[in-house]
Amino acid sequence: MSLRQFLTSKKFFKHLGLAVLVAFLLLLLIMQILKVYTRHGEEYTLPDYKGLTVQELNDYKLGSKMEFMINDSVYDEQKAPGTILEQNPLPNAKVKEGRKIYLTIVTETPDKVKMPNLTDLSLRQSISLLETYGLKINKLIYEENLAKNAVLRQMHNDSVIEPGEKIYKGAKIDLILGTGRGDQMVQIPFLIGMKQNNAKKALHTNSLNLGQQFFLDSQNKENLRVYSTDPACTQNKKAKMGTYVDIYYRSDENFDFEQLINSFKQKDTIQADTALINDDFFEEDIEL
Repeated sequence: MSLRQFLTSKKFFKHLGLAVLVAFLLLLLIMQILKVYTRHGEEYTLPDYKGLTVQELNDYKLGSKMEFMINDSVYDEQKAPGTILEQNPLPNAKVKEGRKIYLTIVTETPDKVKMPNLTDLSLRQSISLLETYGLKINKLIYEENLAKNAVLRQMHNDSVIEPGEKIYKGAKIDLILGTGRGDQMVQIPFLIGMKQNNAKKALHTNSLNLGQQFFLDSQNKENLRVYSTDPACTQNKKAKMGTYVDIYYRSDENFDFEQLINSFKQKDTIQADTALINDDFFEEDIEL
């Protein structure tokens, strides 16, 4: 039988049809296997794991269906070790079973840094340098010295800490500063409407200390704003360098701070040249 005759015979078409059918069935089988392997159509909405501990994950929604990976850890003194701070993918993302979820958690101890040398630096320079190293100011202590607001000594836990000494990030440093000659009175900055961390920095920058803090209707840090101070931060109100200023906070969810600030402006009871009063003060938040 010639090739032409074979290609036009019933036998050829019978085998061709059988081959096409087998190929089609094989393709269907492969697609079904791939669906099972990739869990086609089985998507889950990822919960928000932030605030949970690593130990709680498997007992939480979809915990047993996901693979959790810790890819970073940071220290936060306000949160328990093992608490989840961030997750990737983000909450409400669509994921499949077995997806790797990368977590950032709170570590038990902070990293250590070398204490910088603040001696002879100005107060403002010292504040900036401490921020760079992840350290905080605890209190400002003034001594009679010609060098006004220059750092004479740096202390931690009531002892002098030498430059280069290892110290935990987030540690609080006392600065011993000179009073300078003459007037030791400083203007109390206008703090009304400021966030908690901004208010602390404003006091320290102006040679004052943070006193007691009172929370009148909430302790949610994200919404806290300065409601009032003692001594009051009104026009020409001054205090001695190192004075402790008590702060009263309210939540911006419960109180109209713009109206309060406008009332101060109308009464002309704030510093006319203050840079703290502007439409963007709600956006400022500098961690100390």
